[in-house]
Amino acid sequence: MTITAPEARTADLASTGVSIEIRDVVKRYKSTTAVDNVSLTVQPGEFLTLLGSSGSGKSTLLNIVAGFIEADAGTIEVGGRDLTKVPPYRRDLGMVFQHYALFPHMSVWDNVAFPLRRRKCSRAEVTARVQRALDVVELGHLAKRRPNQLSGGQQQRVALARAIVFQPQALLMDEPLGALDKRLREQLQLEIKRLHRELGTTFVFVTHDQEEALAMSDRIAVLRDGGVVQVGTPVELYERPSTRYTAEFLGESNIFTGRCDGPVFVDDASGASFAVAERTAGTALVVRPEHVRLTDSRTLPPEQHNAVDGVVSEVVYLGSGLRVEVTLPDGRTLITRTEARGDLAPTPGLAVTAHWHPEHTLVVEDDVTD
Repeated sequence: MTITAPEARTADLASTGVSIEIRDVVKRYKSTTAVDNVSLTVQPGEFLTLLGSSGSGKSTLLNIVAGFIEADAGTIEVGGRDLTKVPPYRRDLGMVFQHYALFPHMSVWDNVAFPLRRRKCSRAEVTARVQRALDVVELGHLAKRRPNQLSGGQQQRVALARAIVFQPQALLMDEPLGALDKRLREQLQLEIKRLHRELGTTFVFVTHDQEEALAMSDRIAVLRDGGVVQVGTPVELYERPSTRYTAEFLGESNIFTGRCDGPVFVDDASGASFAVAERTAGTALVVRPEHVRLTDSRTLPPEQHNAVDGVVSEVVYLGSGLRVEVTLPDGRTLITRTEARGDLAPTPGLAVTAHWHPEHTLVVEDDVTD
């Protein structure tokens, strides 16, 4: 048996990624603005994720790029070509949906071959390209089966093969893993990352799952109410969110609202002062749970650390660590993540001091209305 190297399998499918320019795009439905004057650049060969909650406009924006929805204003350029008025079937873009959209009466082979036959490719070219695409997603041995004979993950891999088989300029994916269970979703995340790396094609991926976005993306665009809140790498958005909304949407955060007064942040609720590493204007202080440490209330924390006293109210075992909730004197909850076998064994009712270094204290704009 001959084993084909991944590089060889994808050589004829690989394409040079193209840029996507979204300029001043607006989409309204009666009194609702689904996409609100969005401008966004996707770099050639980049994996960009549109991340947001339901109703944020991420899927609408993706479908405008694909051509399935017509924008009320703005332009879409792919590879320098204006596609704003070009119908979907002439945009040369691959599309993968959440619910697979496979033809149930066709075999896996025929599903993947469909885009090539619509383009009137020769029989020899169809055979060669379909085989290569199925090899890339590791489903060549199931080519004769029909969709109802496959698992959910296998069906989604067929959908991926069908989307790449005609060598699209870019691949658009609208929550393609949303219907899968957690373990299978994580497996396909790795496969999609591998596919992106091997093909070099520009990927635009839509999800509401923050962990999925952080794990897969080169950059993430966070959307809210039809607009872009912040764009950056996963590390930038997690470590340096510009607003409270981004901080809370991407991972858990401890939030204190108040004001900066020189090198300290003053908490409105308690009047406590917290040292900040950078003097930044803003009305919300963000501390990630993994940066918070706990000590017995009788033990003084390091002198330079910010500190608050409280009582442990909840402890959740996560295998690799503990998620601990600490109730502060004013009733607010502070969250920590700590090692399961640390020096302190937190239990509900234990009086503790939660503390963190000023370099982990980030001041941002409070754009969330409680």
